[in-house]
Amino acid sequence: MYYSKENYPTQQLAEKLWSICEESYSHGSPWTVDQFRIDLDQKNSHYLVLVEDDQWLGFISYHLILDEVEITHVVIQSAFQQQGYGKKLIDQMIKDLIEQNVHQVFLEVRESNFDAQKLYEKKGFKTINRRVNYYNYPKEDGIIMCLKVKEVNQ
Repeated sequence: MYYSKENYPTQQLAEKLWSICEESYSHGSPWTVDQFRIDLDQKNSHYLVLVEDDQWLGFISYHLILDEVEITHVVIQSAFQQQGYGKKLIDQMIKDLIEQNVHQVFLEVRESNFDAQKLYEKKGFKTINRRVNYYNYPKEDGIIMCLKVKEVNQ
């Protein structure tokens, strides 16, 4: 089952999202609870949370501006990684974006995160550039990827 940000009070949702990130990322959450709260209040900010049997498995968040999207998080709790849940979230997001006539989706991924890059490539994302020293803890490049939604929809 998927939930959007409208299903929960902002502060409660911000704390839960931060908690999932804190547990899932090897170096802790890249955002604070306050950053999540502020983002949740933005009109162009969207969150899709995957929940099964009352267990929050992960979420995807993105900013929608006109006909383009920038993904800010794709997070699956550690205990549920490598089980296809990230694919499920991305598939649902793409379905939603097709209905909204979105043309392109962008994201950055750590250069060392080969599993995520492989998943994104399977979903049709292509590497278009690199951001040198984009990430901290540890410092490493970000790989910029783009999905042409119209190509997925054909």
